[in-house]
Amino acid sequence: MTRTLTIKKGGTDYSPGWKNVTISNAKYGTYEGSKYIDIWFKDYPENLNMRVYEKIGKDGEEFAIGQLFRFANAGITGSLDGTDGTTKVIKIDDSPDSLVNKTVNAYFYKDGKYSRILKQTAPTEFTNDIESFTDSDVEYWKGRAEKYYLDYVADKDSEERTVQTPIGSVSVDSNLTDFKTMTEDTSEPSTSSNDAEIPF
Repeated sequence: MTRTLTIKKGGTDYSPGWKNVTISNAKYGTYEGSKYIDIWFKDYPENLNMRVYEKIGKDGEEFAIGQLFRFANAGITGSLDGTDGTTKVIKIDDSPDSLVNKTVNAYFYKDGKYSRILKQTAPTEFTNDIESFTDSDVEYWKGRAEKYYLDYVADKDSEERTVQTPIGSVSVDSNLTDFKTMTEDTSEPSTSSNDAEIPF
């Protein structure tokens, strides 16, 4: 007599920290009048997604969703020199399909017993016709995202714990704010007045 037994190969890594992930699907939506894009990743379940809300800078240009496309090296069709001679304006086909099969670095963290994905990504190393990202550039953008995590996501009102990051151990608090799987993050206004946050 013979029988079969089906087992899963390996396991899905939900541990906190940076992971190089491949986008499997993307879809636009709106929540209370704010536009967002939802991103899903290969080898992760449908209920674990990353949501990025659009953010408009002082100059009227959207930069949060644009940065996702930039860091994923997705939909970039060309560039124009900026009027001041020190910038470039990147032209992007921002259809969700252009993100599929692209890779980014995503930051996973724990919210109680649940895993979440930070809405800020970092690029991988690549070069296209517009720009290139080296290992040091990747580390810079990871550091910016980690600072955002520590400043706005980690709860500062409870006992401390240690989080391992690529740049060392950082002491933060044990509880995190409730972002409802990062899919209903309405804690920030939809505009930004901080030029330092605009990546273009």
